[in-house]
Amino acid sequence: MSAPAKTMFYKIIQKKSTIGMPPWVRRNIQLLGLRKRLDVSYQRVSPSTAHRIAAVKEMVEIELVEQPKTREQVANERKPSPGFVLLKSN
Repeated sequence: MSAPAKTMFYKIIQKKSTIGMPPWVRRNIQLLGLRKRLDVSYQRVSPSTAHRIAAVKEMVEIELVEQPKTREQVANERKPSPGFVLLKSN
């Protein structure tokens, strides 16, 4: 018997705004789980998802990942460094 295949996910980042776009483009972006520019969504790899991505490929950035991240993990990745390092506290 072969091992079960790993479930892969698309990490989808919306790079452009939907302002002025046709309704079908806005609908595809919404179905991909995106709401605004620089929003991140994770979708399971499937033919229907691939078709939606192909319809809006100029507006999104795609990465193939093995495990989706939670909203908290994505938010923590985006936090900038404070700009200083605390060496010693009293």
